[in-house]
Amino acid sequence: MKLYQHTALSLVGSGVIYLFSHSISAALACFLSGIFIDLDHFFEYFYFFGYRNFSFKNFFRAADEHVYKRFFLFLHSYELAAVFWILSLTFIRRPWAWGFSLGFTLHIIADQIYNPCAPFTYLLIFRLKHRFEGDRLFPPEIQKKYRERHWGRNKK
Repeated sequence: MKLYQHTALSLVGSGVIYLFSHSISAALACFLSGIFIDLDHFFEYFYFFGYRNFSFKNFFRAADEHVYKRFFLFLHSYELAAVFWILSLTFIRRPWAWGFSLGFTLHIIADQIYNPCAPFTYLLIFRLKHRFEGDRLFPPEIQKKYRERHWGRNKK
C-alpha cells in the first residue's frame, strides 16, 4: 500500500479506537504504529542504493515498483505482531500498548491484501526460508497482474 493509504487506514483505525475506548494514547499509538512500521523500507533502499543521491521520489518509486532483489521488511512480520499482542495484553496492559498492536497488525494485514505478494510474504519465517529473495516474496506474475489491474498497463 502507499503511504497515503496507510495514513487513511491508520486514521480510521485510531478513530474507531477512540470512539470505543476514549483513550487518546491508544488512538495515537494505533495511528503512529500503522504508519511508522514502514520505516523498515529505508533499510532496503539504503542497502541496495546507498546513502548518496537519496531522494524521496526514488525511494517511493523503488518501493512501488518492488525493484529490490531482496526484501528484508524486518518490521512487517506477523510474528512480531504476535509478540506485541502478547506483551500488550499480558504484561503491559495499557491502552497505548494494545493501540500500538492494533495499528501494527492492521498495517500488515492491509499490505497482505493489497500488495502483489506471495501468500506468506509477511511471515518472517517464510522470508528467512527463501533468503529474502524478491522474486519469491513478490512473484513477477503476481506483480504483472497487479500492474495491469492498478495501472492499466504492464509496467516493468
